[in-house]
Parts: sequence; structure tokens; C-alpha cells
Amino acid sequence: MNPLLIIGIIILIPVALFALYIFIPFVAGRFVNPNKLYETDSPFFRGLLNALLRIGLFFSRVKIQYEGDEKVPSGRFLLIGNHRSNFDPLVTAVAMKKYNLSFISKKENLTMPVFGRIVRRACYMPLERDDPRDALTIINHSAKLIKNDVCSVGVYPEGKRSFTNELLPFHAGVLKIAQKANVPIVVSTIEGTELVRDRFPRKTRVTLRIIDVVSAEDAKAKRSVELGEELYAEMKQALGK
Repeated sequence: MNPLLIIGIIILIPVALFALYIFIPFVAGRFVNPNKLYETDSPFFRGLLNALLRIGLFFSRVKIQYEGDEKVPSGRFLLIGNHRSNFDPLVTAVAMKKYNLSFISKKENLTMPVFGRIVRRACYMPLERDDPRDALTIINHSAKLIKNDVCSVGVYPEGKRSFTNELLPFHAGVLKIAQKANVPIVVSTIEGTELVRDRFPRKTRVTLRIIDVVSAEDAKAKRSVELGEELYAEMKQALGK
């Protein structure tokens, strides 16, 4: 075979793959209503999202170490964790892909071209941080998704990223999702995502740990504020190690 032809094929294959990486999500996103809260998950968009996330983390040189999966209960749950980077939900979704997690995220993330529509169709939900009525709507919608066995829901009680790596105060109201849906709360911590951007193109090891599970009964037995204080202390101690 002509050497020039071989070189051409070698160059063409990654270019074609990259074009597909852009083209397929772009076309698929046109079928998503950018203003709708979806009540059913889409296997197609869920699979597309998982593929995009894996490819994105691969090229970002992220190596995931996931610990404590044996603690995760069967059935649906509310996942909470600390928030250090935009990579947090991406890493968590890939590591825990078998649980079909849908995250609550700031509204701006779901208005991103193409990607915002893909995650929305996988039942991700936008939250207007300073709008209490919107927060209540999202809490009720999240509980409904869990009750209807559509997906489990992930949320960051800090409400925003911590740029110092210190655990920020909790907005305990999000814990009402588990109380309304009568499901366990899976408590996680993540470390290393804050280093990805600065270390690139070097590899970054990110550690996601499941540190505890609060049963549905124990979650409902306490006020959300009291429960939030206990989980905050537990997560802070785990991160301190």
C-alpha cells in the first residue's frame, strides 16, 4: 500500500471520529426542548451522555479511583457530595453510571449549546440559585423522578464550588428530596478534580469515595437542618483525612 495513503488514513480516522463527536450530539440536541423538565429518561441520550463523558475525561487525562460502591443500596437514592470543580458531576456520573444519576446543576450549565440539551434530556435539572420558588420546584421534581423510578438524583449541598477546597456551609433544603421520596441518602466525597485543569496534559488521579449511607427511615426522622449539620460534620471529617 502506498505510504502516503497510509498516512492519509491515519490522519483521516481521528478527524472523522472528532467530527462524529461533534455532529451526533449537535443533531440529537435539536430534538430536545431546552426549557422542559423531563419526567422520563431516554436510553439513547443517557448512552450518548455516558459516551461523551468518558471520551471527555479520557482526553482530559483523568484517572478515576472509585471506592465504597459496595455501600450503595439497591433501588433509587439521593447522592450528595462536596463540590470543587466542574469535573465533579462528570467524574461521578462515569464512575457510577450503572445508577443512572441525574444532577441538579446551576441554570447556566443547562443552557450550554449542545451539551446542555443532552444532559437535560437525561433528566438533569437547572436550578436558579437565588429563586426560592424555583428551588422548591426542582426539589419536588427530583423527588418525583426518584419515586417514579426514573433515576437517582445527585446534588451538591454547598450550592456552589469551593475554590479553597474547604467544605462550604450546606443548604440543607436539598435533603428534603430524600425525605419526600422516602429513599436513602448516599454520602460521597471527591478529591483531585480541582487539579485537572492545572495539571493538563499530565494525568490527574481523582478519588471518589462513598463514605456513608443514611437510611430512608433515619433521613425522615430528623429535620433537614439537623440532618444537614450531621452530614456536613461527617463529610468534613472524611475530607480532613
